[in-house]
This record gives sequence, structure tokens and C-alpha cells, in this order.
Amino acid sequence: MAFAMIFGPLSLLFILFLVLLPIALLVLFQVWLCKKGKWLGLILPGISLVLSLLLVFSMALFTRPTEGTSTLRNETTGEILQEEHHAGGHTISPGGLLTAGVLFLVYNIPTIVFGGIWLHYKGRRDALADLEKMRLQDLE
Repeated sequence: MAFAMIFGPLSLLFILFLVLLPIALLVLFQVWLCKKGKWLGLILPGISLVLSLLLVFSMALFTRPTEGTSTLRNETTGEILQEEHHAGGHTISPGGLLTAGVLFLVYNIPTIVFGGIWLHYKGRRDALADLEKMRLQDLE
């Protein structure tokens, strides 16, 4: 019991460290890329966007096709009242569409974060460039 009380919170902290460390390293890498070049900062948002699109399209690609038959039976006698044959094809249900939309939004959280970092550094770079232009005009 005492072992679990001591090592329970420590293991939780260790797991949080293992999860948060790669996230922090990716954010630092994004900041470094944004400082290095104007277009280098778009690498991580682009990769993140492509991965989220792949996830959503693969979900749509691997949905179950609506092929087969549906049978309506009488509950008391068990006789077949109506039988329909469905042609093959992919149809997306409203629930599947909602799931794909939510997954797209959730998996684009890193895209939004990386894009926000890029916009911040782009704004700083543009402001510094404008200040440099104004200083050069004042010298003339």
C-alpha cells in the first residue's frame, strides 16, 4: 500500500514528462525553424495538415461499403415480408461525417499551434523589415 502511494504519483509525473517532452521539443523545433527562414516555419504545419488529411481520407476510404440485402420479417411467424438487395457503393452516414469532422479538428490542433508560431515570427520579421525601410528612408 505504501509502495503504491509513493510510486503512484511519481509514475504519473514520469509519464507526463514522457508525453510532454516530445511536444515541447517539437514547439522548440518550430520556433527554431521560424527563426532560420521565412518559409522553413511552414514545414511542421504542412506535415501536420497532411497527416490529418490522410487520417480523414483513410477513414472515408475504409468505411464499410453498403452492399448486401436487408430483410423485413414478421416477428410472430418468421415469414419474409420484404427483401431488398443493395448495390455496392460507399455512403457516409451523418455519424461518420460528424466523426470525420471532429477527428479533422482534433488532429489539426498541432497545425493551428505551429501555424500560430509561424504567424508570430512572420509578423515580427515583417515589422522589423518595415522599420528597416523607414530608417533607410529617413537617412535619405
